[in-house]
Amino acid sequence: MRPRYFFLLCLLSLCLCSCKQKDPVVAEAYHAKLYLSQLAAQIPDSYTPADSLQLAQILIEDWIKQQIILHEAQQALPLKSQNFEKEIAEYKNTLLVNAYFKLLTSDSSQFVVSDEELEQFLKKYESRYTVNREIIKINYVKTAKNSKLIKELKELLFDDERRIEEKQRIEELCADSIEYFLEDNTWLYLDDIQNEFPIEIKNKESILSQNKYIETEDSDYHYLIVFLDYKSRRTINETEEEIAAARMMLTQQKKQDFVNQKIEELIQESLQSGQVAMPGN
Repeated sequence: MRPRYFFLLCLLSLCLCSCKQKDPVVAEAYHAKLYLSQLAAQIPDSYTPADSLQLAQILIEDWIKQQIILHEAQQALPLKSQNFEKEIAEYKNTLLVNAYFKLLTSDSSQFVVSDEELEQFLKKYESRYTVNREIIKINYVKTAKNSKLIKELKELLFDDERRIEEKQRIEELCADSIEYFLEDNTWLYLDDIQNEFPIEIKNKESILSQNKYIETEDSDYHYLIVFLDYKSRRTINETEEEIAAARMMLTQQKKQDFVNQKIEELIQESLQSGQVAMPGN
């Protein structure tokens, strides 16, 4: 029996008999113990039994590795070097402050960015974020030259309707490929693409009309490439994702301004109440 399957059966046995033991130990290293309840808390309820067992093995292996490293660190470092009380206190303070800021900004309705605010921002910074580099949208698959999937991948990729409707199937086929990119709304720099793939585009303006589908290979790999769109330069508002990012940036700025204002109010209140003494006062 292979070790992986033996392990999974053992873990499954532990799960089945957990009613007999209140909280069985699933791993132990240098007197530290990992309990089934701790392991189960890290596995999403939506996982299938097979996926749960696979993730459990990974988590256990990571836990054992950490315990081994911790043990070695404790043995190698002098006690003085193991005192992190100051760092722990500072980290706790940081967590408390961040939690407070998160509470302050939990009401998202206070920080809604209007369409007018977004449009003003995009117009204001459009020239700053314009890049005079040619950009392109593509889908591609880079796979082994002898892959048996090339024919089916080509049929799917080079058919506009099937490429959209059967994208999940393409992704399933690409699981064993060297590399693939199926994002339809992401702009890439054309010169980066030309450096990455063994292609030469002479008439760039005619990419979509004459060379939309490219199949080529080099000494190691086979390439299937679909050109989706082309522009001679890039601006901040090229895609919905970038517009959403700009809106998020403005939202975060509103939150930060709100937090800064609240901090200033707290400082003034504390000074007026006499709870804080400033030098010179």
